[in-house]
Amino acid sequence: MIEKKMKDVLLESKLLKKITLFLKTRIEVEEAKQRYNNFLNYANIDSSVKILPNAVVSNHSQCPNLINVGKNSVLRGELLVFAHAGKISIGDSCYVGEGTRIWSSDSIDIGNRVYISHNVNIHDTNSHSIDPYLRSQHFSAIMTTGHPKENIFDIKGSPVLIEDDVWIGFNSTILKGVTIGSGSIIAACSVVTKDVPSNVLVAGNPAKIIKTIISKSILKT
Repeated sequence: MIEKKMKDVLLESKLLKKITLFLKTRIEVEEAKQRYNNFLNYANIDSSVKILPNAVVSNHSQCPNLINVGKNSVLRGELLVFAHAGKISIGDSCYVGEGTRIWSSDSIDIGNRVYISHNVNIHDTNSHSIDPYLRSQHFSAIMTTGHPKENIFDIKGSPVLIEDDVWIGFNSTILKGVTIGSGSIIAACSVVTKDVPSNVLVAGNPAKIIKTIISKSILKT
């Protein structure tokens, strides 16, 4: 009698575990669908793109054509376009890490197979005016009526271009007007203020060239 009760308890426990796992899986699937659909409202993304938890799209212009993400890319960070201007383009097979912020009021163009680690900042804009009065007025406008749809507060921006096969280490910052050449590596915690040529490793604040990278694919040819 006792053995039967124990067996029944074990069977019940196994059944509960299966039900819990099933429900957890269903919830995760529904949450993934919801994240994807939310991105679709504000961005053009390929159906193969993975939108993981903590990924955020903030398209203040409300125009989906201003944020484009290519096939097989993975998003865990934030993509933000200002209301008055901005455009973000991310190529195929890219990765945007958790806590990373890509903010545009001009244009940010990211190539294919670009791997961006966690807590990276990529900004093509100052976000606010350098004039203290205009900066204060801009902040007040955001807090009261939202991001202004016209650049009446002298916010400066300049395009950012990140070419194919770039790797950006964690906690790095890429500032406006910068081009990073293909195959280059930005070491962790670097601050990039000037153009980076192709196939080099840069590090530091401001980032400086540490060494040249020789690709195995080049050696084979």
